Amino acid sequence: MVSTLRRVVSACGVVLVLALSPRLEAQTQTVRVPMTCSRGGGHTFSVVASAPDRAPQGATYTLRLDSFPSGKIEHAGLRHLRDMEVEYLLPAGARFVEGSARIVPNTGTPNVAKTAQVWQANGVVHLKLPAKVETGDSYTPPSIELQLVATAAAGSELPLKLLRYRVVANAVIVGDVTATCDPTPSPFTLASTTVTKS
Repeated sequence: MVSTLRRVVSACGVVLVLALSPRLEAQTQTVRVPMTCSRGGGHTFSVVASAPDRAPQGATYTLRLDSFPSGKIEHAGLRHLRDMEVEYLLPAGARFVEGSARIVPNTGTPNVAKTAQVWQANGVVHLKLPAKVETGDSYTPPSIELQLVATAAAGSELPLKLLRYRVVANAVIVGDVTATCDPTPSPFTLASTTVTKS
């Protein structure tokens, strides 16, 4: 079962893109995040993060997260995966625009996109895929978008961080097994923006 979960976590990379208003120039970098998982270590979570190097105080910008394919999910004894969830920690110096979190239409594969959920609670954005992905199948999570307002004082940093990943795997004999993976260090900064005077 450990090896099953190693393959599952390794396959669940996410491409992260901050879609910005035209006046905010994006800085792009590829980040490979080391992960420690409750069902075995040695995983990485890869993202491409684009964020404005600077944003004026009071500016609103759009955060977009695009995932990439899992590859074929297979391992002896594995029946299915479900309830996959990624958590992103929003910067303390930015205000979430209520109601702005949404699934981007026509993104992701139908086997997970139809029931995908995205929401923000207590400064954490959650992307959850409750649908089952049967062994032998693959999936791509849908993209999500949300908006933030830079509210911190000029000179402050607005880091976007990876907080956690979870998945439930159902296997022959053992049934449901939940794996939780945390970045090292936790939370892990993916991109950071400096607030400037408006």
